[in-house]
Amino acid sequence: MDDLALIEGLRSRREAAVTAFLERYKSLLHHCIGHFESDAVAREDRYQDIVLYVLERLDRDAFNPDRGSFGTWLYRVAWCRCVDLKRRDNAGGRPRMKSAGEEIPDRADESPGPSEIAGTSEVGGVVREALDELSTEERSLLDLRFVQGETLGEIARRQAISLEQTKYRLRRATISLRRVLVHNFAHEEALTEI
Repeated sequence: MDDLALIEGLRSRREAAVTAFLERYKSLLHHCIGHFESDAVAREDRYQDIVLYVLERLDRDAFNPDRGSFGTWLYRVAWCRCVDLKRRDNAGGRPRMKSAGEEIPDRADESPGPSEIAGTSEVGGVVREALDELSTEERSLLDLRFVQGETLGEIARRQAISLEQTKYRLRRATISLRRVLVHNFAHEEALTEI
């Protein structure tokens, strides 16, 4: 699908066009966002905000193919939006919240890991169920880092990706696992209250 067909599909919110857009331009948007946000959760929030902002701009016919390529326009729109959001955040003087586990040390903790501690107990079962809901890549990264104890550099070489990409994907996998655990715990709590 060329860019003009993609844009028309986005304006009419056709699922195939939206999926193609997200697949084709996700890395470009994340590259732009990475200049402004170091926190993985904040980057995902910015990504969602920018996607919606781009769709709104396309609805207002802000893209003109005679003035340049769609990718260039998209990067410029994303950059300007990131600048605006950063200015808004800084203007309030609000302290920036950090999530627990945001910083990933270079080497895994050598003390007994989750698999040794949990064993076959109830907690181990809950974690294993949550891991089953993650993608294969996320499970693999978490296993390499926290079960096998590989360094970030070792994982990067094994996966044939950059160190920054390894950090990003590992943070994303950790956040995904946390979300699944919280969701499953809340669901179980709701069932016990009935």
